[in-house]
Amino acid sequence: MSDAAPGPGHPAPYACPVHKTALADWHCAQCGRSYPTVDGIPILLHHSNSVFREADYLPRQGRGGYDGASGYAGSLDRSSGLRRLYRRAVIRLMDAGAPRRDFGLADALAAILREQPQARILVIGAGERTVAGGAVYTDVAFGKHVSCIADAHDLPFEAASFDACVACAVLEHVLDPYRCVDEIRRVLRPGGYVYAETPFMQPVHMREYDFTRFTHLGHRRLFRHFAELRSGTTAGTGVSAGQMLRYALAALSDRPGPRRWLKLAGLLAAWPLRWLDYAVHAKRGNYDAASGFYFFGRLQGEPLSDQELLRGFRGSVC
Repeated sequence: MSDAAPGPGHPAPYACPVHKTALADWHCAQCGRSYPTVDGIPILLHHSNSVFREADYLPRQGRGGYDGASGYAGSLDRSSGLRRLYRRAVIRLMDAGAPRRDFGLADALAAILREQPQARILVIGAGERTVAGGAVYTDVAFGKHVSCIADAHDLPFEAASFDACVACAVLEHVLDPYRCVDEIRRVLRPGGYVYAETPFMQPVHMREYDFTRFTHLGHRRLFRHFAELRSGTTAGTGVSAGQMLRYALAALSDRPGPRRWLKLAGLLAAWPLRWLDYAVHAKRGNYDAASGFYFFGRLQGEPLSDQELLRGFRGSVC
């Protein structure tokens, strides 16, 4: 298997998402199904097991382009002028990194590449994210670096195809996160790495495509088949408080115009709260209401028992 980074025009270890067997010219010999491509990007969805429809990704007569899944496409910025500047400013404020954290994706990738400089990495829900090393980028919406359209419930790769998997801000958007993590386990080689970031105390985002939140222990149990290398908060209670204040103000109106200004007012009013993270970062109580958690682990043979899981509680003692 080549260690070159797969993508449009490059070979990749793609498989039928239904049978998990290798594809030849996007055709599965086992089920006889052929998968379409759009501008060189294969659409590899389990047609009877995904909320996303293959037809949503195909160019339509009379339409100049394609968007992909409608709920995700709705988040694309098609505005212009002052409205576009406003949207970009708001998004930049909303997406600002946590003011205090001790570990992140870059740290995990550095650790992986120190051990395996030629590691093949799978990035699920890639969006515009890029990583070092040989990587395959998947998402349920088209993006600049997306190698294929894939649903994490049925990854279109053969078993033991990757050395590491990244899933940041993904598992809250899937219907069955345990199934998705089982798929991650399937496509990882023995001893393969996983790095995930998942929300805890965060309001709904991405509309109807938002399903699940995890406490620190809940997140750890999700990855019970992995030995923990690091875990902790992605953002703390200060960020959580700011997010809740912003959404509380926005809830005062359902009308688009007033709601837009309420959201901006809430964003500006809540911004100072994020700096509380400096004071609470090392406190146990920070785990009780953190905005989200990360997990960095390595695939192991025996799963973590639930009794041992409970001993890993890090929250407040009272």
